[in-house]
Amino acid sequence: MRRRGLLGGIVAAAFVAVGGAAWKFHLFGPHYRPTPYDDLLNQITDRAPASLFGQEALKTMPGINAADLARSLRGRGPLAALAESDPVQGRVREVAGWVVPEAVARYAALAAAV
Repeated sequence: MRRRGLLGGIVAAAFVAVGGAAWKFHLFGPHYRPTPYDDLLNQITDRAPASLFGQEALKTMPGINAADLARSLRGRGPLAALAESDPVQGRVREVAGWVVPEAVARYAALAAAV
């Protein structure tokens, strides 16, 4: 009985270690090609719908490119904080019939631009 319990504990610990490594290194889930803007884009949970929304957002921002968007977003803080503070400060944008915080529109546009 002791050997079985010990062996079962070792197997359970191995499963936990493998699962933890898979979670830590994102072995399961979407993977995106590396970009120079991953420091910003890693804040977006799923880039596919963000990119679709960003295509519409880019239509409201004529003449802007990925480098300009990244420059305007770097150093301003995390996306979650900006999404809360932008509407309070009156920085909103209408995109495809949706009124969204300026930072959300810019992050989505950056996802579409790369």
